[in-house]
Amino acid sequence: MTDTTQARLGKGLLSGYPIFYLQGAEESRMKELLAEQARSHYGNDQSLLLWSVSRGFYNQTGVITEPITDPVAALRHIADSPRKAFYLMQDLPALLADDPRLVRALRDLYQELAGRDTYLFLSYPELILPESLKKQIFLILLGIPTEAELIRHIGQIAEASAVAVQLNEEWRYQCAVAMKGMSLDEAGHLITRLIREGKTDLNTALPEILEEKSYALLKEGCLQYINKSVQLDQVGGLENLKEWVDSRRSLFTRQAFESGIPLPAGILFMGVSGCGKSMAAKVIAGAWNLPLVRLDMNLVLSGAYGAPEYAFDHALRVAEEIAPLVLWIDEMENSFGYDLHGGGGNNNIFASFLTWMQEKPPTVFVVATANRIEKLPAEVIRKGRFDQLFFLDLPTEDERKAILSIHIKAAGGALDKFNLNLLAAVTKNWSGAEIEQVVKAARIRAYQDKREFSDQDVVWNTARMVPLSRTMEEQIKQLRLWSVNRATPASKKAEV
Repeated sequence: MTDTTQARLGKGLLSGYPIFYLQGAEESRMKELLAEQARSHYGNDQSLLLWSVSRGFYNQTGVITEPITDPVAALRHIADSPRKAFYLMQDLPALLADDPRLVRALRDLYQELAGRDTYLFLSYPELILPESLKKQIFLILLGIPTEAELIRHIGQIAEASAVAVQLNEEWRYQCAVAMKGMSLDEAGHLITRLIREGKTDLNTALPEILEEKSYALLKEGCLQYINKSVQLDQVGGLENLKEWVDSRRSLFTRQAFESGIPLPAGILFMGVSGCGKSMAAKVIAGAWNLPLVRLDMNLVLSGAYGAPEYAFDHALRVAEEIAPLVLWIDEMENSFGYDLHGGGGNNNIFASFLTWMQEKPPTVFVVATANRIEKLPAEVIRKGRFDQLFFLDLPTEDERKAILSIHIKAAGGALDKFNLNLLAAVTKNWSGAEIEQVVKAARIRAYQDKREFSDQDVVWNTARMVPLSRTMEEQIKQLRLWSVNRATPASKKAEV
C-alpha cells in the first residue's frame, strides 16, 4: 500500500465519509490495506467483511457469513446490522449502470451510516459513478506498488522458498526497481518462476524482469519496451554526445536518487536522417543502465486507444509509474509541430506535453528526436524542458572509419584486409545508416559468390547507391544553417 493511498484513506475517515470508492485492480492489496486500517481503527482482526455477487458476505479467511448475493439486499443488511466494521463490496460499481434501485439504495445507505462508525468500500478497476452519487462517495486511487512494497513482497516469497540468504538487500532493491509498474501478483509470479528456474543471479534475473515488463507494457498500447540497448563503445564518433552521456552516468543510480540531487530532464536530438538519432536514445539507456521505453505517437494519434488526449495522458502516467526509465519520443515534429500551410498538430496534446515536461518526476528522462527542427514550436525547445539540444550531422572522415570498422567486424570481416582510408573516401557525405547498409550489401554479394567479402565489395556497392545527402541536399543545408549557434554539435568536428 502506498503512503499516498494510506493518507487519502485517513483523510476520508477523518472527514466522516461513510462510503468510499477504491479504484484499482489488485484486490489482494485492497484487502491488506483495509484489514490493516480496520485493525488500527477498531483494535481487532475481525472488523473487515467482504462481499461479492457470487458469494455474498464472507470474512478474511474465506468463510461465508451471510449468503446474500442480491446487491440491494446486501446493502440493506449493512444498514440493519449493529456491527461496526469495514465492508468491502467488490465489483459493485459494475452493476450501477443497469440498476437504478441499487443507486437509490447507496444514496439511502449514505444517510443511514452517517455517524455510526461503519464504513462501506466499493472496489472496481475502472471509475463508474452515476452523477447522483459523485457527491456522496470518497474516491481513493490504489496506486502501483511502491519499491518498499515490492521489496517486502520479494522478501516474503524468498523466505517461503528458503532462498532468502541468496537474495540479499541489494538484489531485492534492484529487482524491485526493475519491476516498477508491475502489480504485486505479477511480481510474485515472476519471482517465483525465477527462483524455481534457478535464475537468481542479477545478470540473469534483470533481463528476465525487463522482458516480462515489456509484455505488461503491450497491454498499455502506446508504449513499447526496447530491449536492445547500445553501449558507448559500439558508437563510431559523436564524441561530444558520448562525453555528455558518460559525465552524467552516476546521476541515475540509487545513491543519486536517494540524495535528491537535481537530475537532467531530457535531451533533444535533431539532424540529418540516418545519422544516429534513434541509436543515441539506445546509447543513453545502455550507458545509464535504464530501461528504454518508446512512446509511439502514431498510435496515440490514431484513436485506437481512445481519444488521443486520453491515450497520451495515460501513456505518460504509466511511464511515471514504471520509472526510472528513458522515455523515447521519435520524430516529435510530426506530433507537436506545424506544417507549411499553417496547420498544427494536436494542440491539446502539445499543451499537455509542455506542462508535463515541467512537472514530471525527475526519474523519467525524455529523449526526443526531430528531423525538421524548424517545424517545432519554440516553447518545446527552450531551456528548462530539455537540458541539451544536439545536432547530429553527417559523419566526419574519422567517424566514417570508426563506423566502417564497427560494421565490418559485425559482418565477420577482418579489418586488416580492408582499406579504411579508401572506404572513408568513397562514403564521403554518407550517413551512418547508409554506411551500415552498404557493408551489409557487400557481405551479401560476397556470400552469393561463395567467398569472403572485401573492401572491393563495399566500393562496388557504393557506386550503386545514391546517398541522402545528394537527394536531399537543399534540406540538409537548411538544417546545418539552422543549427549554427542554436545546437551543440554531437561530433568534435563539423567538417565531413
